[in-house]
Amino acid sequence: MQSKPDTTAQTDNQIRFQAQLLNSDEQSVIATDLTGRIIVWNQFAERLYGWNADEALGRSLTEFISTPSSPAQSAELMARLQGGERWSGDLLVQQRDGATLSTHVIGSPVLDEQGALIGMLNVSHNSAAWKKLQEANRLLAGTEALFSASPNDELQLNMLAQLAVSQIADWCAVHMLKADGSIAQVALAHANPTKLQAARECLAYPPLNDDAYGLPGVLRSGEPKLVSEVTEELLAAAVDEAQRRAMLAAEVKSYMIVPLIARPRTLGTITFVAAESGRRFDVSALALAENFASHIAVNLEKTRLYRESQRLNAELEQRVSERTAELSAAVAQLQQSEDTVQTLFRISKKLNATLDVDTILEELAQEAISIVNGESGFAGLRTADGMSLRKYFRAGVAIAFEHTWRTGQDIPGWVLQHKVPYGTSDAANDPVMLHALAINADVRSLICTPILDSAGEVLGYFYIRNQKAAEGFTLADQDMLMALSPVASIAIQNALAYQQRLSAESELQQSYQQLRALADNLQTVREEERTRIARELHDQLGQALTALKLDLSMLIRRLVKKDAALGAEAKAFTTQIDTMIKIVRRIATELRPGMLDDLGLAASIEWQARDFQKRTGIQCAASVPEHDPPLSRAQSIALFRIFQETLTNITRHAEAQHVNVTLDAANDAAVLQVRDDGRGIQSDKIAGTRSLGLLGMRERVALLGGAFDIRGRAGEGTTVMVTIPFNSTNDLR
Repeated sequence: MQSKPDTTAQTDNQIRFQAQLLNSDEQSVIATDLTGRIIVWNQFAERLYGWNADEALGRSLTEFISTPSSPAQSAELMARLQGGERWSGDLLVQQRDGATLSTHVIGSPVLDEQGALIGMLNVSHNSAAWKKLQEANRLLAGTEALFSASPNDELQLNMLAQLAVSQIADWCAVHMLKADGSIAQVALAHANPTKLQAARECLAYPPLNDDAYGLPGVLRSGEPKLVSEVTEELLAAAVDEAQRRAMLAAEVKSYMIVPLIARPRTLGTITFVAAESGRRFDVSALALAENFASHIAVNLEKTRLYRESQRLNAELEQRVSERTAELSAAVAQLQQSEDTVQTLFRISKKLNATLDVDTILEELAQEAISIVNGESGFAGLRTADGMSLRKYFRAGVAIAFEHTWRTGQDIPGWVLQHKVPYGTSDAANDPVMLHALAINADVRSLICTPILDSAGEVLGYFYIRNQKAAEGFTLADQDMLMALSPVASIAIQNALAYQQRLSAESELQQSYQQLRALADNLQTVREEERTRIARELHDQLGQALTALKLDLSMLIRRLVKKDAALGAEAKAFTTQIDTMIKIVRRIATELRPGMLDDLGLAASIEWQARDFQKRTGIQCAASVPEHDPPLSRAQSIALFRIFQETLTNITRHAEAQHVNVTLDAANDAAVLQVRDDGRGIQSDKIAGTRSLGLLGMRERVALLGGAFDIRGRAGEGTTVMVTIPFNSTNDLR
């Protein structure tokens, strides 16, 4: 059988547990049962009443909360609690040492889960300490309010000194450290305004103003100074009787000097003085003063930081404003630069559309006038004689005016000499301008800028006069023309280079035509000389050899009759003469084959192929038309000579076994093709400048307006093809 649980023990345990939770609260906590017997006595109850827990537990609560002068209040408290009501109020309690203490008590009934009364709980604290805490809270609240109400430090500190006088001290002073390290009194308040002067004098003397007990020592150490009672010994620190009298006049009985610290620096001090009121400062008062000073220092620092932030914000706003203005100016400048770039790009595109120098100068003059808003102007080139001008523009109309300024003469000559811009807003009195020149009449303002080449030399110039919208041209106008200068320089240099190139090409073409004419003439002369030599060989030398042979034959017949041996030897001369006759005929034929004139080109090519095969042993097959192509005498000679040169090259270089030759007429042109099966000509030989034979063949064909082509492949031979049009205007004579 289980025993019934002890409800009384459970209730006591529950009350103890609840009271233990309250033991962490910094207030006196006492728990009792229904009879008023103490079952919980926390550590703060020990401090308040002076009895320890072992001495208090088990005793009646009324022994501690009742005094001979207040039995009724303690009885009322017990009655209400036992009746299940709350009670609160101030009670005089008996401390262990017999002293009475005013406490504020809150009594509460303790109920179980069913709502039944199981005990009583009393929470109490020292009324005087509570009042001090309330005073401190009011003081700190007043501090916050004062700092919130006024942004002026000196006004705030004076009001705080007045607040401290009303709640802490009889008079109060605030000193602040300056930036140079000196100390300044910024606030002084006194409960009796008639004694302000005495207080001010007192602050200037020891002990309030010495390193041991006064303000300098507090500032140096950063530690507060508490003097609970100003003794005669302390007053003896005064140097003279006047200082002593000042201390007595200020009636200093007790004082505290507390540093105003806003980490990591000390801002100043606040001095609290107790005088005729009978106050005496103790540790608790010092704690309140330190808390008060800490709040003041924090608020001073907050105010300083706020002002600093305001200053920085103002500076930031100023910088933002300045930066915004700078950015706006930069954007405007960028836009202007972009417009300038677009303008220069447009002008450059226009100038590059032509390579005529005069057109470029006209375009430049009109663009420059428009850019700087001028009335008239011109652009010119530097020549060997100076700065030249061919026409100028006024209101978009070109006016012819040719002139050249020598170096140093007038504005253009000055620019040529110095290579820098020149401008004036008082042209009528300008010492450089040549006023006698007709073109300089009615000029009010002008600007002249050089156009420099890549080497920095003057290539040309702009000369703009009479700014329309202002008294004169500005530096921006000058800069704009100088920005246009490189664009103008490139266009002018390109045009001049193009003209030089055209001139050089013309001279080269003329020289080439002259060389071709010379080559044509040389070919003609060569053919004529060959014809003459061939005729001389055939007619003169051939006839002479024939006559010599006839004479030698007659001589031999006579010698044989007289001396048979000598006659036989003479016959050998006849054989040599026959050989010489053949050689002369061959040379004459090679120089000018008679059959070319008598039988034509086709027959001559067939004969030359047979002769080549006979002389070299290389098989040579020729395929020619029945009738010659309709070629002129010069064209036929050129084709035959090319054929001869080709066979000569085959003999010397090809190492061929077979040669095929064809002559045909196609597309109003004669086509000669020679193909061998030799080693094949190399590409460097085809284009080489040392292949004089090939160069000669090409030139012959070019003179006749034809085409020459030679191709070779290693091991597969070489093919030469010559095409001569029938209607060629070039003709060798």
